[in-house]
Amino acid sequence: MATAKEQLARLLEQQPDDSSYDELVRELAFGLMVERGLADSDEDRTLTNDEMRHQIRQWQG
Repeated sequence: MATAKEQLARLLEQQPDDSSYDELVRELAFGLMVERGLADSDEDRTLTNDEMRHQIRQWQG
């Protein structure tokens, strides 16, 4: 598996040369969120739509 530094370098290389700092940071954050989501899915740390719907209803009071 690639190191974090290698993954970041690969992500940055895929971006256009005229990308702004903000665009690069957003892309890096998005990549991290995807990686975390995939890891959660692999470890069965997910909720069904019904479970999430129930939690949201509880938050709303």
